[in-house]
Amino acid sequence: MMFLKKVLSIVSKACAGLFVFYLFCALALIPLFSPWLIKSQGSKFLKTPVSVRGVYFNPFLWSLNVVGLEVTDHADQKLLGFDKFRIDVSFKDFLKKMAHVESVQLDGLFVHASLLEDGKIDLVNLVPAATAVPAQPAQPQTVQPLPSIVIDKIVLQKGFIQFDDRSVNPVFKTALSQMELTVTGFSTQPESITKIDFKAFLDEKGLISAQAQLKPLQQPLELELNLGLDQYALTVTSPYVGKYTGRGLADGKLDFNTTYRISNNKLKASHKILIQRFNFGEKVESKDALNLPFGFAVALLEDPQGRISISLPVEGDLNDPQFRYTHLIWQTVRNFFTKLITKPFSMLGSMLGASSDSGTDELGLVRFLPGRSDLAPEELNKLMLLAKGLNDRPRLLLEVNGSYDLTQDWKAIKTEQFDKDYAALKKETSKDENWILQSLYQRRFGIRQLWKLTNSFKTRTGYEHEKLNAEIKRHLGEDAFPDKVALTALAQERANNVLDIILKEHVDPRRVKIGIDHEVQASMGFVPMEFTLTVFDEPKAANLTE
Repeated sequence: MMFLKKVLSIVSKACAGLFVFYLFCALALIPLFSPWLIKSQGSKFLKTPVSVRGVYFNPFLWSLNVVGLEVTDHADQKLLGFDKFRIDVSFKDFLKKMAHVESVQLDGLFVHASLLEDGKIDLVNLVPAATAVPAQPAQPQTVQPLPSIVIDKIVLQKGFIQFDDRSVNPVFKTALSQMELTVTGFSTQPESITKIDFKAFLDEKGLISAQAQLKPLQQPLELELNLGLDQYALTVTSPYVGKYTGRGLADGKLDFNTTYRISNNKLKASHKILIQRFNFGEKVESKDALNLPFGFAVALLEDPQGRISISLPVEGDLNDPQFRYTHLIWQTVRNFFTKLITKPFSMLGSMLGASSDSGTDELGLVRFLPGRSDLAPEELNKLMLLAKGLNDRPRLLLEVNGSYDLTQDWKAIKTEQFDKDYAALKKETSKDENWILQSLYQRRFGIRQLWKLTNSFKTRTGYEHEKLNAEIKRHLGEDAFPDKVALTALAQERANNVLDIILKEHVDPRRVKIGIDHEVQASMGFVPMEFTLTVFDEPKAANLTE
């Protein structure tokens, strides 16, 4: 019995001693030595000053607090840090062989990163380059199950991230401020659902918000994401706009909303962009400026309220070995702007709901029957839709380019003139068709040519009138040299008819003009007349009307 009491006494004293030592480490050693350790080892590793105001550990609640961490450069400029970091761990769940973190809280996160002129980010240079490790023969690996880890909540408050791009002139600066992030329900269990809620101000003017639900460790990944940016002042991006367009940015607001769904390795996303009051500023010098019609693109997209609405759906198969998200997004954007620049009428038609079923899918041209200047009903419908597009896009200027086909139109003009001359002469005489046709031929080519032609169809029994009349008609319809004056008049009549139809739809007459007449090639029995879209210069138009 006495032996047992001695053992219990020794054990209790040892436990008491360990507990006292545990309290001494938690309440004295950690607060005293941790700041020094972080400062010395951090500065040594990052090659730049590191400091921390305090480190505290609550031995009863298993709560660790780190206060006032800062990393500065050698000019004493703050690069990154935070006001307070706290992590609370549940002690009782260790007995269940589970790491249970009740909460992780980060207050006052600060990050200041810069893209240098050589294309490198300064913060990356803080981390020493990894030492190359010689390649080792591949060894068969067994998949180990993940440890059981649960994190109830991760909270970020009052975060601030600033980014400077020093590769452009003037320097581009942007910042995320008042960042609030909440992550709940993270677990290494594949079926667990993690929820993310994020809010921040972009450059103190645009509100970014994001909500997401995902199963981060499930294969395949399951994700639902909604991201929005409201009322962002685009003038902040003026350095980039100037670099790539050669123009400054005077005004503009951006709203952006996107949704992403990933299920069964299938990606389905939508991107909706709304830009309001977008206006280029003065010209700026830039060797990187792209030779693209940016002003025309804005004019084509902008509605009467000064809004530009763009919708870009994206779909992809994550099982495809060639799938690359950035490539997919870039391809979607490239296709959109390529169509915008190279096929503006097609883009305008798609925005207006044009379709091949209604015959309004080709807004860039109308078709005429040879020799005619009036339009078929389907072509009139096309002009109605085009007029609506011009009213909806007040910064566009339409140029109507009259056209004619040298062969088809001239043939139709001669045929029409022959029919008129034949009908008029028939009214004046009671003689037969033979005499009327020969009289018309004589008027055009003279009596000598008529004698020569008729003699070639004379036989012993008389004239072959049927063949002679067919040959006279052929000569009257084909032998005359095309009259450019008549063809130009037809082209101008066509252009004026189109102009009148469009103006009747209340389109600003300053924004529709007659262009240069063109000789074109008829196709499928019709003569096409094409239009040209450019940017309407309102000040210039006002000067011309004064």
